[in-house]
Amino acid sequence: MTAARLGPSPFRVFQYVCLAVIVVVADLPLVWIVLTAVKPDTEIVAYPPTLYPHELTSQNFTNLFAISDFGTYLANSAVVSLAATAATVVLGTLAAYSLSRFTLPGLRWVGELSLFAYMVPPILVLVPMAQLVNRLGLANDRTALVVLYTATLLPFALWTLRSYFHGLTVELEEAAMVDGCTRFGAFLRVVVPQALPGIIATAVFTFNAAWSEYLFSATLMTDPENLTLSPGLALLMDQTGVYSWGVLMAAAVIVVLPVVVLFAFVQKFLVGGVGQGAVK
Repeated sequence: MTAARLGPSPFRVFQYVCLAVIVVVADLPLVWIVLTAVKPDTEIVAYPPTLYPHELTSQNFTNLFAISDFGTYLANSAVVSLAATAATVVLGTLAAYSLSRFTLPGLRWVGELSLFAYMVPPILVLVPMAQLVNRLGLANDRTALVVLYTATLLPFALWTLRSYFHGLTVELEEAAMVDGCTRFGAFLRVVVPQALPGIIATAVFTFNAAWSEYLFSATLMTDPENLTLSPGLALLMDQTGVYSWGVLMAAAVIVVLPVVVLFAFVQKFLVGGVGQGAVK
């Protein structure tokens, strides 16, 4: 009798059980948030608490936009996150390609220092960054957030994409240049299509970091009209005094939903891009 007919080994079954427990523990808070967001307040505060709602309602989402400027926070986060992601991916792709293809003196240390820069906690540079932003007249300006997010996330993109570009063969680039392509033309037509999984993976993680960032936005954007989602959610708690957990959970769902949908759509690129970038 072959091993395939014997079924999975006890150790493999144990691994699956452990994985299932981890998934349940990690996802249960998100499930609770979603279910609470569609419960009426009377059911939320009822005792004993219930997991599944007896009555579904969308009133929490309606109240969220009625009692706060949550739509403004949502639009600000979308604009800032998309702009910072685009800038980070473009600059990171060009810089990572240069680091992986050219051998200039000291260029290797640039890549090493980029990892060190990414490891510096943002709280350590908050005060000098705030002073610099005020001197440039960019306080309460979303442009400052785009620049700061790009600067803080660029080392991550550079480190990830440099490892990925190192694993791409140079023969196709050389063949394209022999056929008449310039270096930049070969980069666009040959390298970028090969590196697309890594670029998409980097873009998704960059967008997630910019979308959920709290520290810089809460410190530099004192005008509520320029706040993003994370500090806007904290402001919502102060404004409402947690008068409705359903409204807060509805806000949490809106904050989490775009990232979850994005990860679901590009999952195969994430696995391929991050895995290949790490190995190569």
